[in-house]
Amino acid sequence: MKKYLVICSALSLLISVNVNAQAFQKGNINFDLGFGLGIYGTKQTVETKLTGNAFGTPFSQSNVSDTTDGTASTIIPFSFEYGVSDKIGLGVDLTSSSYFIDEADRKYLSSVKGFDFGLKVNYHLLNSEKNDLFVGLGLGASSINWTYGSDLTNNPFGLTSAKGSGTYFSLGITDRIFFSDHIGILFNLEYRGYNYSGIVAEGDASDAFAIFGITDVNFEQTLDWKLNGVHFGTGIAVKF
Repeated sequence: MKKYLVICSALSLLISVNVNAQAFQKGNINFDLGFGLGIYGTKQTVETKLTGNAFGTPFSQSNVSDTTDGTASTIIPFSFEYGVSDKIGLGVDLTSSSYFIDEADRKYLSSVKGFDFGLKVNYHLLNSEKNDLFVGLGLGASSINWTYGSDLTNNPFGLTSAKGSGTYFSLGITDRIFFSDHIGILFNLEYRGYNYSGIVAEGDASDAFAIFGITDVNFEQTLDWKLNGVHFGTGIAVKF
């Protein structure tokens, strides 16, 4: 009987040590700060309207075009996660994006920046003493902003900015590798899709066209923009 009790006590101690050694547990609070790249395929629908007055005669022109292209960005993601069980965590994602600008577009375009805010649920697949591998599903809102230069030679329609908002969906896998009880490094690979609609760019082009006898010129573009691609990067993981 004593031998049986000793074995049971040893097994209980072993199980207790194993549980306490898990990198992710119920009640854990995790903060992740990273840096990475985003690469996307894009599809955009642009409606352009131009109105004005040419030698006393009002005019109005409009055009709709569809194009597909690609783009890339640097990303700075920050996330918070709380462990609701030993396998599931709920959290919040914040992501700042700065898109690369083609050399030809730099003449009139200063920057293109985005910001995401969303909720995320994570399922932890591998949970050892120092390794926390999990998949995450996210959904949220995103804003986008183009900033233009003031040189009318390269920006004849007098655009200053274009702003809009949309939604995003993400599905990815992350591996946290801890060096201590609280600090580690992470690696992330994630699919992310954006859907922006009704982005409006407006400009007053009267000054640029006045020498041609065209006045009261108003330029407006409405853009629907879809992006589908991948985010990948690394960062610092902090656990409490």
